[in-house]
Amino acid sequence: MPWRLEAWSPEYDLPERVEGEGVEGVTVQTEIEGDWVAHAPPRVAPEGWPVFYLVDGRQRVEAQLVDAAGRKALLATVIAGAVCRDEKGIYPVGEPRKRHILLHKDEVEPLPPGLSHYQPVRVRETDPASLRARVTEEMRRLEAAVVNELEGGYVVVDGQLYPGEEGFRRSDRLMGYAKTQAATYLSPEHQALLHRLEPYQRTPIFWVPGRAFNRLVDVYSWYVRLPLEPRVPFHGAAALLRVESPTREPAEAKALADLSVSLFCTMASTPWRDPRAPQNLVPVFGLEQWLGRHLGPLEVARRRIVQALFT
Repeated sequence: MPWRLEAWSPEYDLPERVEGEGVEGVTVQTEIEGDWVAHAPPRVAPEGWPVFYLVDGRQRVEAQLVDAAGRKALLATVIAGAVCRDEKGIYPVGEPRKRHILLHKDEVEPLPPGLSHYQPVRVRETDPASLRARVTEEMRRLEAAVVNELEGGYVVVDGQLYPGEEGFRRSDRLMGYAKTQAATYLSPEHQALLHRLEPYQRTPIFWVPGRAFNRLVDVYSWYVRLPLEPRVPFHGAAALLRVESPTREPAEAKALADLSVSLFCTMASTPWRDPRAPQNLVPVFGLEQWLGRHLGPLEVARRRIVQALFT
């Protein structure tokens, strides 16, 4: 039998991190809306919201393999789907997209018949961080495909926007958001405003070239301060959300920024309900659960892998 299973569960050897971002040598334009002051756009009640979709993806590393020559490979599954929010409520849109992948660097032995649904994906490096980054990249490609399948309405992606091979068909009604602030894109003077924002306020929009994100899309971006109760134990930046859009028009970006304040602040979660509050939006939590049901239990997937390799 050419393939053998690593003894450790793959989660322990594959840290959850992707390639970092930075803005060294990159010009970020901040003067688009005039003075750098907080904006408090008029609030829009849910009954006045436009139709919009929420898109998210999940990834799961299921096994690490080593062939007879000692070459490593990785089995993983990525999935992406969407829910729609309209006058009828919030509900899933069709079936999610799911892909099983075999990440490998060199030519490897074919998988046994029970694992033939894992599609080969060549990678340049097989260190844990690079493999995890590639799994995330494959998930983002699925998310982009889901975005391009949606008809009408606005689209909100949980995570930063990566256009995939085909790009986005509609950029003027598309937003993505980062729940954690892993990088700084503003000067210290502009960054100081983030700590002074009140709930339902946002920063002015600013433009960031794609090379600052290690991707091929320029975006307009802004920060939104979400409500977080109780406020006393938390510092001012604990409830920030960085939002972005690939639209090419400043006026469209400003309109999206104003709309995003009502959408995100109303859908923000609470600490007693979600440990990632307030940034993990309530409908996205439900979307994650729905995608998880389509993924199925990890224990079942791993048992099938073991049976295919050793029977």
